[in-house]
Amino acid sequence: MADYTILHYEIYEYPQCPTDNGRYYGKTPLLEQAETVIKNAKESGKMLFLKAACSDGMKRYL
Repeated sequence: MADYTILHYEIYEYPQCPTDNGRYYGKTPLLEQAETVIKNAKESGKMLFLKAACSDGMKRYL
């Protein structure tokens, strides 16, 4: 298993087309806060997703 810590969570909008990248929406160090933002956006019709920025330099989808 890789040895890393999560530095922060990045929030992105889903892309309009599968070949596009998601547009950056914001970031937070708190998972609970990121989940709340995603939940509230979903209630208003916007679809978001999370990536965890890690200490090893990688970004992982959640």
